[in-house]
Amino acid sequence: MVTTPATATRKLRTADADVQSNSAVPEARRVVPVKWWAGLGAVILAFITYVLIDWATGPFFERVPTGPTDPPTYMKVAMVFFQAASIPVGLGLIGWFVVRPLIRQHRLTLDGMLVLAFSTLWFQDPLSAYGGHWFTYNSWAINYGAWVHSVPGWLSNGKPGAMLVEPILIMPGLYVYVFVITMFLGCWAMRRAKAKWPQMGTVGLIGVCFVAMVGFDIILEGVIFMPLGIWEYPGGRGPAIFSGTYHAFPLNEVVTVSATFTAVACLRYFRNDRGQTLVERGAERLRLSDRAQTVVRALAVFAGVHVALFMTYNVPNYWIGIHSKEWQRDLLDRSYFTDGLCGQGTDRACPGPGVPLSRNDNTDSGKGSAYITPDGKAVIPPNTNLPAQYPFRSNP
Repeated sequence: MVTTPATATRKLRTADADVQSNSAVPEARRVVPVKWWAGLGAVILAFITYVLIDWATGPFFERVPTGPTDPPTYMKVAMVFFQAASIPVGLGLIGWFVVRPLIRQHRLTLDGMLVLAFSTLWFQDPLSAYGGHWFTYNSWAINYGAWVHSVPGWLSNGKPGAMLVEPILIMPGLYVYVFVITMFLGCWAMRRAKAKWPQMGTVGLIGVCFVAMVGFDIILEGVIFMPLGIWEYPGGRGPAIFSGTYHAFPLNEVVTVSATFTAVACLRYFRNDRGQTLVERGAERLRLSDRAQTVVRALAVFAGVHVALFMTYNVPNYWIGIHSKEWQRDLLDRSYFTDGLCGQGTDRACPGPGVPLSRNDNTDSGKGSAYITPDGKAVIPPNTNLPAQYPFRSNP
C-alpha cells in the first residue's frame, strides 16, 4: 500500500491519540492519598463518637474514689490548678488557630487542622493499657472512670468505681497545649539544624527533632507532672529517673512519647512544593468545592495525627502493659494512685512478672478470667465457668 502524506498524517494523529489515551488511564487510576487518609479519619471519628457515647450512657461512667489515703496538699493544689486552667487554655488555642483564621481569612489553615486533631487525642490517652495496667492517674482529680471498657475487646481489669481513671478536666486541654508546644518546638529545632548544617538530610533532621523532644518530655513529665502526682508509670520498663519513688520516670515513656511528638512535628515540617503534608497529597486533584476540599484535608490531617500517636505510643506501650514490672512500694501505699484496681483494699494482686494477665468481662463485673489475690490465692469470679476437663481417650 502506498503511503500518501494524508495517510501518514492520519496515522500520526491516531498514534498521538493512542499515546494520550494510554497516558490518561494511569492518571485517572492514580491513587489520591488524601482520599484514603480522609476516609480513615472519618472512621476514627465515628469510632471515638461511638465509644464516648457508650461510656457516658453506661455503668462505667462512675467516679473512682481516692480510698483511705489523702493526697498531700501540694498535689491537691497542682490538680486544682491544672483542672481550672487546662480546658480554658485548650479552648483559647482553638480560638487562635481555628476560629480567628476562619473569621479573618475565611479559611482553615494547616495549623488549625492540627489543633483540631490535637483536641481529640485525649481519647487515645488510656489505650496502651488495653492488655494490662502499667500507668495510673491520681483519683483525687474529678473523674468518671474512663471510656476504656467501651472499647471492643478491652482486657484489663476494672469495674464501675474501681477502674482506670482519666482526669476529665485536665487531659483534653493538656493534649492541645502540649502538642502545640511540641509542634512548634520540633519545627524550630529542624529549621535551626538545617540552617546550621545545610547538607543535613531528612533522617538527620528527624534525629535532631527527637533529641529536642526527649529533653522537653523529661522536663514536662519527669520534672513537672509526675512529681506533682498527676499521673505515674509504675509498670514502666527500662532504666528510670527517680527510680524507687512514686514518680519513677521509665525509659519506655521517654522514648515513645518523644517519638510521638517527633512524628507530629515532622508531619507539619515536611511538605511538598504545594505546601501539602504527607496526608494531604493529591488534594488538588479532587473535583470538589474549596470548602469540601478543606473538610477532606482536615479529616486526612486528623487521621495522620491519630495514626502517629497510635503507632508510636500505644502500640509499643501495649507490650509494656502486658509485661509490667512490679509496682514500687512508694506508689502502692497511696490508694489515690491504685484507683481500686489492685493491692491493699482489693482482692487483686498488682501487676508484675509473677502475676498472670487477666481478661475482664466488660458487660458483667461478676465474670472474667480467674485472677490472683495479693496473698497469692486464686479467685474465680462467681459468674465465670472454667473450661470442662475431659480424660484422655484410651487406645482401642
